[in-house]
Amino acid sequence: MAYLIRSAKSGSDWTPNELLAFNIQVVPTDATVFFGDPVLPQPSISPIILGNLQMPDGDISDDERDFFLLLSSVENGFEESAVDYFTALLLRLVEYNNGRERMIRTRKEIGFFMAGQRVAAKTAVCVIERDVFILLVQEDKAISTKLNPGSSPRQLRPFLRTTQIVCQRVSQS
Repeated sequence: MAYLIRSAKSGSDWTPNELLAFNIQVVPTDATVFFGDPVLPQPSISPIILGNLQMPDGDISDDERDFFLLLSSVENGFEESAVDYFTALLLRLVEYNNGRERMIRTRKEIGFFMAGQRVAAKTAVCVIERDVFILLVQEDKAISTKLNPGSSPRQLRPFLRTTQIVCQRVSQS
């Protein structure tokens, strides 16, 4: 069996060989298996968000306004910061930041060891609880117009997939 070389390099430079070398596997799963519970709590998402494809006329909350403005930015221009803020807003709307010491951050710099070297990375969005990373989100700039898990190591972006599911749910309402 051939030995795969592990090297510290940017995720944007990874190929399928790095996934093999670091023993990283992408395993598709559904929500029931992932969370280990068939009965998941229903998020308290605004009916205005769930029932409209575009910002409705009339009075809406700040969160609802931000949702529709950021959704439009993501759909029309795919500006990186809009995707990051949209993801952070979705996490907040589904109350992923509940807890006394849990917070959602954007552009958080983290340091770690990779292949014997100290490296730094900056997350697009992350959820931290008591200095422990609960969730890391990194946008894949190379495939901004398509979602095709498994074809590229840079497509490891679980929450953007959730974002797509939420957007699909909005469009199906």
